[in-house]
Amino acid sequence: MKPSIKKGIIAASVCAISLVGIQVYMHSTKVIDVHSVATLNSGYWDNPASSSGFVSNSATQSVLYDSSKTITNVFVKEGQQVNAGDPLLSYDLTTLKSSVDSSQLEVEKAQNAITLAEHELKKLLNTTPVPEITPEPETPESKPLPLPGIPNKNGNGSYPYILSLSQAENNFTAYKIYYASTESEAPEKGPSDASSLWKEERVEKASDNACWYWIEYTYTDGSTNAYNSKDAIEYYSNKQQIPYEDISLAGTKKNPYVFKLSEDQGYVYGKLFLDNANLNQYFRFDVYTKEGEVNSSWLIRCDTFATKQSMNEGDMYSVTSHTKEDQRYEEIKQESSQDSTSGYTEIELAQAIRDKKQELKNLDLDLRKAQLSLSENKNLLNDGIIRATHSGVVRNVKNTSDSLQDGNTFLEVAGGQGTYIKGTVSELMLDQIKKDDSISAYAWTSGETFDAKIQSIDTVPSSNSYYNGSGNPNVSYYGFEAYAEDASSLKTGESLELTFNISADTPSSIWLSKAYVKQEGNKYYVLKDVHGKLKKQYVTIGKIVWGDTMEIKEGLTDTDYIAFAYGKNAKEGVKVKKSSEDAS
Repeated sequence: MKPSIKKGIIAASVCAISLVGIQVYMHSTKVIDVHSVATLNSGYWDNPASSSGFVSNSATQSVLYDSSKTITNVFVKEGQQVNAGDPLLSYDLTTLKSSVDSSQLEVEKAQNAITLAEHELKKLLNTTPVPEITPEPETPESKPLPLPGIPNKNGNGSYPYILSLSQAENNFTAYKIYYASTESEAPEKGPSDASSLWKEERVEKASDNACWYWIEYTYTDGSTNAYNSKDAIEYYSNKQQIPYEDISLAGTKKNPYVFKLSEDQGYVYGKLFLDNANLNQYFRFDVYTKEGEVNSSWLIRCDTFATKQSMNEGDMYSVTSHTKEDQRYEEIKQESSQDSTSGYTEIELAQAIRDKKQELKNLDLDLRKAQLSLSENKNLLNDGIIRATHSGVVRNVKNTSDSLQDGNTFLEVAGGQGTYIKGTVSELMLDQIKKDDSISAYAWTSGETFDAKIQSIDTVPSSNSYYNGSGNPNVSYYGFEAYAEDASSLKTGESLELTFNISADTPSSIWLSKAYVKQEGNKYYVLKDVHGKLKKQYVTIGKIVWGDTMEIKEGLTDTDYIAFAYGKNAKEGVKVKKSSEDAS
């Protein structure tokens, strides 16, 4: 072999060995963060083994003072024995009607808050976390901006913070029904035409005539619909309902005036409510994102809201929170190509999702309380009398002249030791629970924990399970009632967190973002910390919910540490270090 060739082979070999050595060295010096599975575990908010409920009938019946209701009579005295159904006190019916309206607003507010929180959760679940090595952008110091003045009407007679007022065709303010009788087809001419067959009095149906009716609508802009014989409707009996379907005028709860607002102007001024304070009409404010989606909505009856607020023309109300703004405005730097929710690290995103799920659980309890209050107030509208729910002794009776605060006990009826609670159970659990099974309950207000025994389970799904602590719209819920012997300190209406004590295997408590799980053929794996280096750990998955959260049934525990599976350096053999966020 020629010396030159030999030297070339040796040189090439040295270069190759050096290159491999450099690659091994670089590989050995790479370090990637790993996080505790316990920290990443977001839980599953649709866990069928848990639910929410409330005390439906406690051993002690407490009648709480409410300054919005005027007490007219107190029928009982301290120490008096009463039976179930005996009258305790009565309210003025006029103030009761006002309380019903207020309770209805609270229900609508709670429902709107849940809708908004669900939307925000979906956005979080579809958010891709940023790498932890990305430095946080420097933001300029916040500077207070001057309070904007009361808006003036523009050339179209609208206020600038209102983008448009819905003029849907069914938004009409009045209507009139005309009637006609012919031998066959509907009249060709309309009511305003000469020689018209239409009359304002209803025409009696006879065997030899065809009877018709046509509705003339007056829309919000003052215009009316043009007559068209195809719109005439034939009726065949004098008992037939006319019109045959419900008609709701513009401004009713069913057909409110709709205001469309932009995302960066999601507020309205008190001037709008004050200008319409004498109208018992419903307004709905929808806030639209730049993509044209509704991310917040607020339905409100103008006169009721205006009379219950200490309101000025310049006050600003947030459509998102339904509360008055505190008049602080700060300049926020907008990144041109970055979504406002895209700045989360993996840990921060998992925490944000967990917090939002807990918020939804709390909002569900708020809705249940509001619905219970509305139901109680409606039931009182008949005669305004509160009656004893069970036999017992009257105690702690106050006088109407006493200085009382809302929520304080006005009187009590002390009964036995038992307490009844109501809740709902997912259809996924119906085959695992039965009458006389034990459940655990936690009272949110007092912090008391107690056991109860199921007395009955409904055989048909609940019609008012708006939320039930679940994000799965495809699952039905069934109402049940349980009895607790040792929970006499609870109050009627108190909110509870319920857990079903079942002996069967329950779903795994580990739920991870799919950002930590990779698919390899028909298998799934995570990158796990094994003696300071990453190693593939194959896992068995169960459900995938919201398109993001995966159930890990086998192969992983809460004490393990794993890495973000799609990172640049996320490979087997790479050295790891535990994230500072998990150090504690």
